[in-house]
Amino acid sequence: MLSATSTRTFGVSTLQTTIFLERRFRGHLVTRDRLLFDSNYAPPARKASPFVHLYATLQGSFAVNGKPAVVGPQAYLLAETEFDRVMTDSSKFRSWGAPGVIAELRIPASDVRRPIGLAHGPLELPTAVWEAYAVLERERSEQALHQLMVRLGEAGVLSSDLTSSVVAQEPDRFLRLWDVLRPLYEDLATSASLKQIAIVAKLSLRQLGRDLGELTRTFGLFGAGFRDAMRVLRLRAAVLMLSSPGGTPSDVARTVGYGSLDAMGRAFRDAQLPAPSVVQDAVRYPD
Repeated sequence: MLSATSTRTFGVSTLQTTIFLERRFRGHLVTRDRLLFDSNYAPPARKASPFVHLYATLQGSFAVNGKPAVVGPQAYLLAETEFDRVMTDSSKFRSWGAPGVIAELRIPASDVRRPIGLAHGPLELPTAVWEAYAVLERERSEQALHQLMVRLGEAGVLSSDLTSSVVAQEPDRFLRLWDVLRPLYEDLATSASLKQIAIVAKLSLRQLGRDLGELTRTFGLFGAGFRDAMRVLRLRAAVLMLSSPGGTPSDVARTVGYGSLDAMGRAFRDAQLPAPSVVQDAVRYPD
């Protein structure tokens, strides 16, 4: 398993994320302080994939389709079209808090043992699962995530053998590349180029391309490759930062690595999102 943690302050808001990469699943532990996520404006990955998202709110508020918000621990099994590739007719939700703490697991649909979709309502989870979530929130460790997956298997939510893909020691080629990529993640450096990474990794662009391609395929990263993964991450960071009270679209463009507000506007259009100012009006945190 590979992991990294990033913390970014933007105005009065803070975003802290920890990513966990494994072969059959991916995890994110996210603390969003005075930031709001709205799936209406989730930039989609270009490549569809048969995955489900176990989205657990540990702290904060969660509201489905404009209904009254529910505060406190709850978990939903989201279809791919309700999170990564949101469609016009998909059920939508909002998530926010001061802070809001979210644990999101991306799992193959074949490993899910409960009904999928917001329409089925929140999951009923035993105390042992919520205790495992609490340990993950406190420790942010690979061991805590592994234990959570075990508890979810025991509760009949996920396949009991899902953790069988966990590798005790990753191959050296992955560890060397992750040593270069981890600082980029920690700094939210979503505008890093392949040339810059190749220089730091002391690899040729050709070798780096092969290694990144293998890493992307092995761990099921966003999109169709490294560049697409960076595109999606930068867009998602931009949409989230636009919800911060007091920030401007130009501030967000600089923070997430766009050369200008015009460049961010073009990226939004390419992703079929409204203009940044329109998104900001829709998602600004309810201060």
